[in-house]
Amino acid sequence: MNKHNLIFNLLIFVLIAGACAPPAPPKKKSATVKHNYIILLDLSDRLIIQKEQPDRDKTIIRSIFDVFEQKVKKELYIRSRDEIKVVIAPQRGSGIQADVFEDDLYINMGTIPNIYRRAKEAERKDTFNTSLDKLYKKAVFSKNPLDYYGADIWKYFYEDLKNDYSNDTLTSNFLFIITDGYPIVGKDPQKLQPVKNAFPDLHVILVEACPRDKDMEWDRLMDLWAKWFNDMNINKYTLIKRKAITKEIEQIKDIVSK
Repeated sequence: MNKHNLIFNLLIFVLIAGACAPPAPPKKKSATVKHNYIILLDLSDRLIIQKEQPDRDKTIIRSIFDVFEQKVKKELYIRSRDEIKVVIAPQRGSGIQADVFEDDLYINMGTIPNIYRRAKEAERKDTFNTSLDKLYKKAVFSKNPLDYYGADIWKYFYEDLKNDYSNDTLTSNFLFIITDGYPIVGKDPQKLQPVKNAFPDLHVILVEACPRDKDMEWDRLMDLWAKWFNDMNINKYTLIKRKAITKEIEQIKDIVSK
């Protein structure tokens, strides 16, 4: 067998071997980390006690929405499984149809068909902002603090958080509590019983805490929250005092981007 025939036969052998070899398994696409943004609102008399509080709340909420949008864009829309939802802490006497507003202020990218994810981005944002304005207009129903009941944040943790929290192992859950920091629970406004439900991957960010002008009020109030979170085995929490709105927003974005 001459040299040319040998090379020819080897080429034939390689081609046949390649054709008979099993196809290479398809490369698995790694799932992206889902971000679940939960924004819990305290719509008590804090809305009228603190100057421009509704506008401050809305500015903070919209900044969180911007963070959500940037995350969705980073995942090129079609890979995003992210969620954002605004929920209202239980509160007697407000007259707010919480379920209606919460529906309009909830976006789950995982349930939106791919064809609409980018095409209806502006429409989703407009609906979100319009609903937010309507909610706060409805929430400020009196100028008298005595007409407002306290927002029961404990009850939300006890009854509803388990439904908003995602147990997906590839999810980072963020709970933003927009409140002045004074929890109201029944007849004892300073007692928070631990909740037995487990929230292992939850970062709680308490925003707009505004202690009264008393000696050590901030320390005492924050110790109350810290003890409650620790008793529930929530290890990641940040307590943000009410200050210049731009500084609060910068701190929030820094937390979420880590």
